[in-house]
Parts: sequence; C-alpha cells; structure tokens
Amino acid sequence: WYQRRVRVPQLQTMMLSLSLLFLLGTLSTVQSADVGKDRTLKKRYNGLQFGETAQDYVLFKQNMEPLQESYSVCGWVKKRRAGDHKFWFAYSTPSSPEEIRVADNGDQYSFYTLHRGIDLRGKVTVPLGVWTHVCATWSFSSQTASLYYDGVLLGSVKTPSGRKVDPEGYVVLGQDFNSNGGDFQDHLAFGGELYKVNVFDRVLDPSEVKEMADEGLCSEVEEKYGRSRYLKWEDMLLEEKSGNVTEINVGCYPEDKKDCDCEHGNGTSFCRWDLLRGEKFFNKTVTVEMVDELKQSWDILGDFEGATVTEQFISHFKFYHGDESTCN
Repeated sequence: WYQRRVRVPQLQTMMLSLSLLFLLGTLSTVQSADVGKDRTLKKRYNGLQFGETAQDYVLFKQNMEPLQESYSVCGWVKKRRAGDHKFWFAYSTPSSPEEIRVADNGDQYSFYTLHRGIDLRGKVTVPLGVWTHVCATWSFSSQTASLYYDGVLLGSVKTPSGRKVDPEGYVVLGQDFNSNGGDFQDHLAFGGELYKVNVFDRVLDPSEVKEMADEGLCSEVEEKYGRSRYLKWEDMLLEEKSGNVTEINVGCYPEDKKDCDCEHGNGTSFCRWDLLRGEKFFNKTVTVEMVDELKQSWDILGDFEGATVTEQFISHFKFYHGDESTCN
C-alpha cells in the first residue's frame, strides 16, 4: 500500500512533466512555424534594388512551355539612373538569346519579343525615382506584341507568323543577355528597383492592365488571376541573387499601410502618398482646387500652394507633415 501511495504520485508527476514538455515543444514548434509563415508572407511585399554593374542580377532557369502561345509580363519599375538600354526583364534560350526583353530605353520604354521591337520614341518620358507600371503582352494567334505604360497602351507590333516562344531557357532580372545564360555588361545593368513583376500565361486585356496600374503599387489585384499568374513575384524573390541585389521595403507591408495616415473623409482607405503620385496630381502644381479636394484630412497642403508635386516634394512634405512611417 505504501509503495502504491508513493509510486502513483511519482508516476503522475512524471507524466505531468512529460506532458508539459510535449506541450512546450508543440507551442515552440507552432510559434516557429508562425514566425516562418509570417516571414514568408511578409517577404512577398519586398521589392528588389539592383546595383549598376554586370554582376548585379537575378538569374534562373525556367520552363516557359505554358507561355509558348501567349504571355504578359507586368510589374512596377523605378528608374534610378539615366541613359538607355536599362533592361529589367529578359528571357533567353539557346536558339534565341533575345527571346523576350523589356527595358527603359532612355526617355522611353522598349519591348522586344521574337526579335521584333516596338518603336516608342516620343511616346512617353520616363521619370527618375518614380514607380511606374509597365506591362508587355504577346499573342501567337494575333501575332501581336503590345506595351502598356501606367495602364495606357503605347504601341504594338506584328511578330513573325508561326513562331512560338522557345520553352527552355533562362530568365534574368536586372540585365540583358548577349548569349544564353550570361555575358552581361555594365552598360546594360538596370540599376533601379522592381516590385511585383509577374508573368501571366495569357494576354491580359486593356481593362485588366489599366486596373493593375490604377489600383496602385500596394494593391493585391494580381491575386485574382490565380493560375494565370505563371511566374510569381514571391517565387522570384527566392531565387539566388548575384552581386549587389538587395531586398527592400517599398512601403507595402500591411502594417506599414496602416501607419500611412490613409483615412479619407469619404471612408475610403488609401495611402495619400500614393494618391499624390497619381496622374491627377503628380508633376502638377499645387492649386487651391487640389487643396480643396484633400482638405478634409490634409489642410496643411495649402502651405505649399504653387509648388510642383515631385518625389522630392513628397519627401519634404512627409517630413513637414510629421509622418515618419515607412509608407512610400
């Protein structure tokens, strides 16, 4: 009886200890998983900043078979260096080193596919330090390649009949191919920033492209295309980075957007810095009408009447406004 009285409590204590250890281990595993999941989810909101040398790029092998008859390459691009031939997306195969190429070509954009280029001279001026939305589309059935800038169609060109995209090759971000898989040059380095570059396995129609541009840098509009989004930005972020390529916070983390001073009088939430970057305000002079439209939540804009809304203006105004959040 004594042994049972002593051993049973001892056994119960041991079982309780083991249960506690198991529970703590489980909680630790769950917490680690949650942290890992949080990091993975947060990572998708990162952008990429590229250096200005031939060594600064992201390169990976990719099967493009689903894109052989149609595709759309869309993303947010920020130019940070002057000059032409700053390629930010390219796809190369052994038989066609320049299968797909999208570049900031000085004061314009260039899109080449299947060795056909779109002449965009005089169509648009690409500013430094500003996020712009660019989308390049191509269809085998229509033999047409098109390029959109901030949701507006800039131009189209006919491509060779019967010619499809070669399925096996390499994708490079931040550079251009002179031969399959390499041979990069300093003068072709992008040297800017990219965000949410996605490749779709179909031609997006003009209204879809416009929606992406109009919804802004921090929207989640790409998510609704599901499996059509064949190459995803969050997957490209996982690829090996060469040279001076770093992940950056572009101000689109959900917690950053909440700190953005975003509430407007009509109940719609948006980041006012993004609003100023819109076509309606950017590169425009601050007027009484502009102040009146925003006065419900931004009265002190009136102190800047007569100024031009540029990136430098926005940075100065954010400091003046006392907003030190990371929202851009």
